[in-house]
Amino acid sequence: MARDAGSTLRGDDGAGKSLLEDDSFSGRQFITALARGLDVMAAFRIGDPPLSNQELAKRCGLPRPTISRITHTLTELGYLTYHEGFGCYEVGGATLALGHIARGSFEPLDSARQEMDKLAAFSNANVGIGIRDRLEMAYLFVCKSPSGIGLRFETGSKVPIAQTAMGRAYLGASAPADRDTLLARLGMRYPDEADAIRQIADEAVFQFEQVGFCTSTGSWHVDVHGIAAPIPFSLNADPLVLNCGAPKSLMSESFMVDEVAPRLIETAQSIGRAMQASAAR
Repeated sequence: MARDAGSTLRGDDGAGKSLLEDDSFSGRQFITALARGLDVMAAFRIGDPPLSNQELAKRCGLPRPTISRITHTLTELGYLTYHEGFGCYEVGGATLALGHIARGSFEPLDSARQEMDKLAAFSNANVGIGIRDRLEMAYLFVCKSPSGIGLRFETGSKVPIAQTAMGRAYLGASAPADRDTLLARLGMRYPDEADAIRQIADEAVFQFEQVGFCTSTGSWHVDVHGIAAPIPFSLNADPLVLNCGAPKSLMSESFMVDEVAPRLIETAQSIGRAMQASAAR
């Protein structure tokens, strides 16, 4: 097993650092101004109060004058709403409309709830479906462990790629060219860990090819076990991943590999078939 790739890959590299501060995202076709605007939109989180330019600058790692120009533009276009009394911004109607369209793209996943609940009950783990969001994995759906004891994840929560079972299953299921591009970006983002990231990815690909799933036992957090498998759905360009995660006291490595893994793969395949059937209607 690869050595621990360090705290930076666990998402512990601190707030206020934009992904645009490194060279991971570049090239002749890359529009930095557009990327900064999207970075500002991504800074809003569920449960946030309206955010000031100062708070957005902190979250995005961009100068406040730059943030002011971006928020003005996004407000003019309807993607943000400005509160005069507070001098703050919140998500606007144009963003909600766009989110509704995006949500519709994953509507077939609604039928997966029952299958995920069954898996959560069997594994005593939190069960989630995730997709890659730049250099992290983002949860699209979450079903909590019936025990009420487990990891605190909600829709929109993000976890690192290299250290988690969800991220490793994504690497294992990705097309080689896409995987190489992602690994290059991760290596540029975390240059001191580039060799470790590559080793983790190679092991993830090998494990996925051998058994159809990927695991993480203490690599992200020492007391957390995770197991994940891709959801076969040919109409989605980027792999979707089904994940089980729990404290190791609730899901031992042997139970996870010997008993949860077959149920996980079966559930992922069932969800994939349901999505294919829904898309064909």
